[in-house]
Amino acid sequence: MFKHGKTGQTYYSVREKINYYTDIVKGKRAADDKLKAKAARRLPELQRLDRQSYSEPKVIVTDDKKFGNGMSKPRLCIAVKEDSKKRILVAPLMSVTSNYVILDNNIDRQISKTADGRNKWIDRSDIYEDKYITPRLELTERDKAKIKRLYSD
Repeated sequence: MFKHGKTGQTYYSVREKINYYTDIVKGKRAADDKLKAKAARRLPELQRLDRQSYSEPKVIVTDDKKFGNGMSKPRLCIAVKEDSKKRILVAPLMSVTSNYVILDNNIDRQISKTADGRNKWIDRSDIYEDKYITPRLELTERDKAKIKRLYSD
């Protein structure tokens, strides 16, 4: 969970939402029928997000403070790979500057290898839904191939 540095809006991670909705479904939290129905609908979707594999690059959202920014805010990233400890290597999207991978569907953004020190390993509990970022970004097969080649060991 983090609060946006300017707006004060609270953002909850996927795991925090799973815990909240699970408590509602199990009756551990007081909730009206409308909220119980919403929790029952949302829980499978959130659990699918939490279980997803990161063997292929995926677009995710995390707190920008993880990358050294002084203010918390949603940051669009590419989840590149997962290690044996279930941590996710994420590469933040940045404005175009030079020799980086530029994404096919969004040529105004790019990712880079760890040479500039911006990529970080994060825990699965620090991943948020991508509904906070517009426009939505979808990785093409070419994007995935470029990213895999860039991060091949």
